[in-house]
Amino acid sequence: MKQNDLLHEKIRSIQNEYKCILEKIVNNVSEDWISEAILDEINIFWSIRLDIVELYLCNLSSSHDTFAFTGATFLDLAELEHYPLMLLGDMHILDDQIYIYSNIVSRSNKTEFNKRMQKQIFNSINNNLVILSKYYEHILILPVRFSYSKNQDIIKNNANSAFLSLFKEPPASIEDYFATYSSIDDICNGIRNDIQNVLILSDAENFSISFKERLDIALNDKIYSLGNDESIGILFYNLVGGHLCQALDIILSCTKYNISSFLRYSLAYYYVLLLSQNFLESLDMQRMFFKSRLARAIYFNFNYEYFKNIDFEDYCNIVRNSNFYQDLLSAFPVQSIETVSVKETNNVIREKLDLLYSLFTDRKQLV
Repeated sequence: MKQNDLLHEKIRSIQNEYKCILEKIVNNVSEDWISEAILDEINIFWSIRLDIVELYLCNLSSSHDTFAFTGATFLDLAELEHYPLMLLGDMHILDDQIYIYSNIVSRSNKTEFNKRMQKQIFNSINNNLVILSKYYEHILILPVRFSYSKNQDIIKNNANSAFLSLFKEPPASIEDYFATYSSIDDICNGIRNDIQNVLILSDAENFSISFKERLDIALNDKIYSLGNDESIGILFYNLVGGHLCQALDIILSCTKYNISSFLRYSLAYYYVLLLSQNFLESLDMQRMFFKSRLARAIYFNFNYEYFKNIDFEDYCNIVRNSNFYQDLLSAFPVQSIETVSVKETNNVIREKLDLLYSLFTDRKQLV
């Protein structure tokens, strides 16, 4: 048996072990309460298996075109989000986010904020169990970004540099930023004019209103507060700096393992796209970013309603035999990926999706 086969068998075994852990704890958690001991148990589970996970991920690139669903708390199975994921590449990973959110909860003393995070963790536990029970042949659950955690200091320092560069006169350090910017007026007067017009602060962004109004709305619910009595400057840093950290984490992790990201969460996608401008000289990275753009476009153009009565196994078999992904890539030669427009990308994807839908017409008529 080859080394890759041995690694794959080991990862399959880890998936079964993880399923057992989640089955043990699922009846002891709720949307409103998850004990620190349970969160620690999940973190410890992955911590002692990181070497195997990292070795496996490092050996994927030579034989697979891999996509990881990341930057969001869970893959929404009820909304059929696993269906478009199957259209991309030949290996599919759900980046397990439970450890990230449990670490955030452990640092926060904000009751309302922690309740939101615990609800997300609860949903993740339940969704992970469904995947490990029903879809394990198609989707692996691995802590892709946890495997890169040893470089968190590098990620934070570079994200801080990117954050400070948003200002007309960049502060010398984050400490200087906190000392200088404490109100919305401070931020609005100090941030670069070109940045005000493009910086996305929330999922429901409205560019018809001023940057100051958008910022006030984004910070109003205090979701970015990890403590009490924090200034507007700190909240703004938590908001934008946090997204920059996440985006850089995604980029570095995916680059290391040659994995393309499938990003559902709008803010995660935007900040990855924003930072991708720093890697224009690398054709390999531009190709990786382009695949993420394709994934994003497929996610928004996919007709979920069309497949609500189509069995997932049947769906995967037909998709596999259709060569959908290969045909999609062939429509975008390598030399064109830097210049192809969003409109052109969407048009090609809609055309390819229409061809895919036609393969299921007979099955839908039988339902």
